[in-house]
This record gives sequence, structure tokens and C-alpha cells, in this order.
Amino acid sequence: MWLQPIAYRGRVVACASATRVFLADELRRRPDGDPELRFVLFMCCCARDVMTGELPGRYSDANARAYARAALIPDELMERPLADPRRTARALSVPVDELLQACDAHQALPSDETGSGW
Repeated sequence: MWLQPIAYRGRVVACASATRVFLADELRRRPDGDPELRFVLFMCCCARDVMTGELPGRYSDANARAYARAALIPDELMERPLADPRRTARALSVPVDELLQACDAHQALPSDETGSGW
């Protein structure tokens, strides 16, 4: 079994295989719906999709973050400026810095492109 380390915010927070996820104790103890836990679990899904061939190429934490943002943050939300990013992040149960990163990435796209940037 191959284990893919998942790094977030400068530390390894999980390992993922094609069928299992192993969380660091800090994340494992968090309640369901915790924004960072939820985000990391979607990064683990990206690792799984790479290992099973659903996604091409090799795993990278940067691509896994883009994958998690695309899964958790609706594109439609990025079409206008956010009045209250903290409130929006709380409603979506995502880390506020990831919401802001998604906004920045969306604004950097040419006006005729849509999608997550993955």
C-alpha cells in the first residue's frame, strides 16, 4: 500500500492511500464540519483520485488545495466581490484564507474562462 503524505500550512496533517485516510491527532480530534479538517479531507480525496487514475499526473499539495477549493467553493460565489469573507467562509465551512485564495485565482482568469483553475 502506497501512502501519500498530505501537507497543509507547512506541516504533514494526513496520509492517504487509495482506500484510506490517516489524520494527524490534531485534526482527528476536531469536530465534524471543522473548516480545516474538511479542507484536508478533500485534499486526501485528490490524492486518492491521483492514485486510482481518476486524475492524471502526480500528486502535489498545491494541486490538492486547488482540488479542495474547487470542490468546496462554488464558482458562482466568485463572480462578485465578497462583502464579508469570514462570514462566507464560515457558511461554507472552509478556511477563510482558502476562500480568499479562490477569489484571487478566479479574478486572475481571463474573462472568457470559467472553472476552478485545476
